Amino acid sequence: MKDRKQSPDAEKAAGQSYIRETIRRKPVNKSKVFRRTVLLIVMAVVFGAIACLTFLLMEPIINGVVNPEKPLKISFPEEEVPVDQFLTEETKAQKEQEDQEQVLQAAREEAAKEIAQQQKAQSEKQAAEKVESGLERYARTYEELSDLARSAQSYLVTVVSSTSAEGWLLGNYEQQESCSGMIVADNSLDYLVLADLSERTGNRYVIRFHDGTSIERPILARDNQTGLAVFAVPKEELSDRTVSSVTRANLGSSVSAYLVGKPVIAVGSPQGIADSVCYGVVNSNSAQYQVTDANYGVLLTDINGSEDASGALIDLDGNVVGFINRGAQDVSSSDGIAALGISDIKNLIAKLSNNEEIVYLGVRGMGVTQDVHNQADIPFGAFVTDVEPSSPAMQAGIQNGDIIVEIGNGSVSSFRELGSQLLTLQASEQPVRLLRYDGTDYREMTVSVMLEAQHD
Repeated sequence: MKDRKQSPDAEKAAGQSYIRETIRRKPVNKSKVFRRTVLLIVMAVVFGAIACLTFLLMEPIINGVVNPEKPLKISFPEEEVPVDQFLTEETKAQKEQEDQEQVLQAAREEAAKEIAQQQKAQSEKQAAEKVESGLERYARTYEELSDLARSAQSYLVTVVSSTSAEGWLLGNYEQQESCSGMIVADNSLDYLVLADLSERTGNRYVIRFHDGTSIERPILARDNQTGLAVFAVPKEELSDRTVSSVTRANLGSSVSAYLVGKPVIAVGSPQGIADSVCYGVVNSNSAQYQVTDANYGVLLTDINGSEDASGALIDLDGNVVGFINRGAQDVSSSDGIAALGISDIKNLIAKLSNNEEIVYLGVRGMGVTQDVHNQADIPFGAFVTDVEPSSPAMQAGIQNGDIIVEIGNGSVSSFRELGSQLLTLQASEQPVRLLRYDGTDYREMTVSVMLEAQHD
């Protein structure tokens, strides 16, 4: 029998064997998945909590390194100088009379509204209470003044300066002087203490607060013309008890004409002894303490004080209106206490508190009053009476008799304004516009002055 020949495809199929498999997915263990999910959520919450806690703990440190806390800049509101500073005696008297009439009229209208109630209250008071004697009223007045003086203790301090000395009998010893100062500002980090260091020198200074706390501090900044100096006392170096018991002084105004004749209290060391108190009135606020590059108003009083007097003058509202100063005392021809008007030194206090340099021009002079302007036809401005040798002013060609009307793009109408403008400038080259008399008239000219930083 003849064999049948197979086809090539059949032969190929016969030589191969096929394994067919079906892949099935493993069943999902729902319990295990749930446990893993819960574990993942718990770990996320734990890690998140740790991260938040770490951030809260590290944030102050990181912020302190990246953005260190800076003290606030000290500034005082500008006071508007009254027009009566430049009026004649006749116009001053007329203006004062008009102002007084307006005040009286307003008082009459206010009194008319309440007169019925006041009369009723007064009659009830007289019927119910014993009439107070003159001596009782006198005693009560001084009790109120005493309370006001005691309230100033919260911002008054004692500044003790020590100098190393050597004597033949005593050998090496510490020579100490003290004066009263006051807390004039708070820059959030430090208390700024103002003191008069005129004719007082020391190698070290200790600030003593009213609660007895003492801390040694260097001078932060000092004005060589007035002797005023500022110390910065860090709050972190004081106890919570001291910080909670001190306040800063409320600086009032010394330019008002109505301040003359008003009662004031001298606090600090008006008798040269710490915590002494004196009462009196302001005799004048028109006197001036003339120094290089500035003139400061001086308050003259009828308060008899020591030649070592220091401290402040406060009004009956508790506002500081003057700061007792050796230079101001030299202006007075009597034994009455004299103080720098607080309005005139506010900008200087701010400059010292911010530890900013004070520039030096090198001129002395006076302002042109209304009477001088009318009688001698002299323009308003800072009239130069003396130029210091080798000063920036002399090097720029400024002469005696020149009238400065502008410096550093700031207008000048008096010598006081010249001092105020200089406090806004830094050591640099500045234009000075002035008027110079040529024998027949004043001609305008501009010079360039290289202002220097104040030096000893």
